[in-house]
Amino acid sequence: MAKEEKEKDLDLDVEQKGKSKTKLLIIVLIVVVLAVGGGVAALLLLGGDSEGAKDGGGNEEAAAAVPADAIYSELRPTFIINFEDTSKARYVQLDLTVMAHTQKSIDLVQEHSPVIRNNIIAILSGQKYEVLSTYEGKQKLRAELLNSINQTISTEVNNMPPADPKADDGAAPLPPGSNYIKAIYFTSLVMQ
Repeated sequence: MAKEEKEKDLDLDVEQKGKSKTKLLIIVLIVVVLAVGGGVAALLLLGGDSEGAKDGGGNEEAAAAVPADAIYSELRPTFIINFEDTSKARYVQLDLTVMAHTQKSIDLVQEHSPVIRNNIIAILSGQKYEVLSTYEGKQKLRAELLNSINQTISTEVNNMPPADPKADDGAAPLPPGSNYIKAIYFTSLVMQ
């Protein structure tokens, strides 16, 4: 009787091992199918338009609708300006970074930096310490500086001679009146 029970246990062990191998095989096949399906889906979603790549073109309208990545540029050197204050000698030390979506806009900021810096210095020197020490004052200054930079670039672009049509630098010019710079950030602000 003990011998028969051992044989039954051995038969059950062999049967369970066969079932566990089958379950393992099914699980592995499911994982492989999901991995291949996920890879194909990722390739289709991230690979872009293969037909547009074949014909060398693509959909320019779709490309124009998608905003470009942000490009940052620091305005150097640091601005150190005296405040308009009669009771004490006060100053502000300010580092600025501008953000745009096209390299052309950043290039225009660098090209016209003497005029832009002059206008920023004029705006900063007219600030009041009491106003600029508040959050609202800082936000107002940021908006004023952003507006000034965009107006300066727009004015300078309108005064530039037309571009040589034979020269193809690959960048389409921005229309006058565009917001060349999308944001301005204070990366350092010290007031005393």
